Amino acid sequence: MTRAFLGEHHVTIMKQIKKVNMKNPFIKTIIIASTLMTASAQNPGIALADIDKSVNPADDFYQYANGTWLKNTQIPAQESRWGSFNVLVDRNYDNLKKILEECANDKTVKAGTNKQKIGDFYHVSMDTAKLEKEGFAPIAPYIVSINKMTNKNDLFKTIGEFHNKGMSGLFGFAVEADMKNSNINAIYFMQPRLGLPDKMYYTDAKYESIRTAYKKHIENMFSLLGDKADVAATNAATIFTIESQMADASMGRLELRDDEKQYNKFTKADFFKKQSNLNFNLYLTSASVVNPFTDVIVRQPLYFDKLNQMVNDVSIADWKTYFRWCLIRETASFLSTPFVKENFSFYGTTLQGAKEMKPRWKRSLATIDRSIGEALGQLFVEKYFDAESKKKVNEMVNNLTTTFRDRIKTRVWMSDVTKQKALEKLDKIMRKLGYPDKWKDYSTLEIKNDSYVANVLRSGHYAYKEMIDKIGKPVDKTEWGMTPPTVNAYYNPSYNEIVFPAGIMQPPFFDAKADDAANYGVMGSVIGHEITHGFDDQGAKYDADGNLKDWWTEEDTKNFNARTGVVRDQFNGYVAIDTLHVNGQLTLGENIADLGGLTMSYYAYQLSLKGKKSTVIDGFTGEQRFFIAWAQGWKTLYRPEALKQQIATNPHSPGNFRANGPMSNMKEFYDAFGVKETNKMFRAADKRAEIW
Repeated sequence: MTRAFLGEHHVTIMKQIKKVNMKNPFIKTIIIASTLMTASAQNPGIALADIDKSVNPADDFYQYANGTWLKNTQIPAQESRWGSFNVLVDRNYDNLKKILEECANDKTVKAGTNKQKIGDFYHVSMDTAKLEKEGFAPIAPYIVSINKMTNKNDLFKTIGEFHNKGMSGLFGFAVEADMKNSNINAIYFMQPRLGLPDKMYYTDAKYESIRTAYKKHIENMFSLLGDKADVAATNAATIFTIESQMADASMGRLELRDDEKQYNKFTKADFFKKQSNLNFNLYLTSASVVNPFTDVIVRQPLYFDKLNQMVNDVSIADWKTYFRWCLIRETASFLSTPFVKENFSFYGTTLQGAKEMKPRWKRSLATIDRSIGEALGQLFVEKYFDAESKKKVNEMVNNLTTTFRDRIKTRVWMSDVTKQKALEKLDKIMRKLGYPDKWKDYSTLEIKNDSYVANVLRSGHYAYKEMIDKIGKPVDKTEWGMTPPTVNAYYNPSYNEIVFPAGIMQPPFFDAKADDAANYGVMGSVIGHEITHGFDDQGAKYDADGNLKDWWTEEDTKNFNARTGVVRDQFNGYVAIDTLHVNGQLTLGENIADLGGLTMSYYAYQLSLKGKKSTVIDGFTGEQRFFIAWAQGWKTLYRPEALKQQIATNPHSPGNFRANGPMSNMKEFYDAFGVKETNKMFRAADKRAEIW
């Protein structure tokens, strides 16, 4: 149940987050953007050249802070969007590439070490001659196994085998903290990931062209597997019919934001009996789940009702087709060029608008980070992580926490009894900075120079085995949900923790030697954002110990909802592209966190001044540089396809609205830039949102 500071704004990051979401579908992401800071304390810490002084900052601050950059920048062909965030991602990637190459070229590396595993993984992923020669041979044994299916029981043997290798299909299975008893690991059953981004894509008229392209994509994939043209077309129709039925019974994006709707506890016996056509016992045996358990939590009961019916209604022949599709969808990126290109054509170009694939080394790096990220991360932090950054960020967390505590105490809309509970929760927030205190032990994972796909699936099995071994054991709250090189941060309500990987805690996003105003404008707001997630419309449902439990008085809940409703209505009014409005309800949690984070960070910056007046640098006060840094952090150019998908499916608003939206609610911003009633950034007092 993690709410993170990185959104689905970057294909490789989407893949990284996808792995976490397989285990935990509540993870929410929010993109981080970097300001171009230098190491000089006298530098303003903002990109002066990006500012467009022809724009009145009181009318459109985002355009003022970024206008020159927006005019002069083009999205690289390999990207679906481009912003200052990518600067930090690329910087980290360049450093990680050096590590990969060193490991791959080290002839003295010992077998079984992390360096050997990283080196062999990278080497075989870059061996294009081998990949082209193999075609889809590495997955041929799985196809043979699928083709041997003869009855319903074989469905559950097959899905168990898929899960054992870290692949998805039919339904999801996870072991993680019980949302209402956060110290105990629980068994979760959930709807699967479908081929299209959301259930609405299967029926909504505006996605007709995408549906057509998707069916053609499926057909092309089956053709690459050797099916004749007419068979491939029939198979595509079969897959779309099956997935459409699944989508119809699945939760959409809005429902998936509601944690309470997704907590449906059954005894194992009752759930298995209720879904009598689903042979879960056979599935558990095939999935190597041997530890006993008595209860399950079903996140989407209606989906399993539908699946229980579909098992009888869909023929075995069609289920074979479905599992072959799941297999190729999961592995296409790791096969020969025709599969990789076809996969990119739909998921990269049709859905996201990217014109070219990223270079192979970047795609390989993302896979390795996703598969054995803590092994790679350990080498990354040894070489590239500045301990001074960790110290400085820790100081900022202290100031943000102090500020948040003071803000809670002064909330006039909140009763003393609820304030006390809120303060208790704030004081219990754990912080994780940089990297884990205890690294994962990959000694049982074999990585060889034999097959790219084989390494991916062996890594998937390692992660799966690590997960199911938690059954019956207490929750280990020292675990991390992201790898150290990741440019991200997150809040996990079940652990009541904020986590900042090393990947974000360095230039150009954060610099311990740079101007405090800029550091607080971006990194401080990141910290405040994650803390505020513990008190957004969903995070506020969890208590200090990470349990889904109501700790609010009825009147305070009413007041809170009224205030969050102002944020919802504000963002509902923003038009992102064509006639598409931002979905204020879908983005509510992230917008609350942005507003809270920016507010907390502003006052934490004031706290850091220790009563002194901020320094004027290049004509800007510290307060002005703070807001410029915030807005420059969100500068982003989007391809239309990417922006449309974000509006439809992403719980994060586009960058321009994330920049201007929170500021337009803050008197502190009005004071810094002289915003008057006649200015476009002005919002009437009764329309301004103030929550935390």
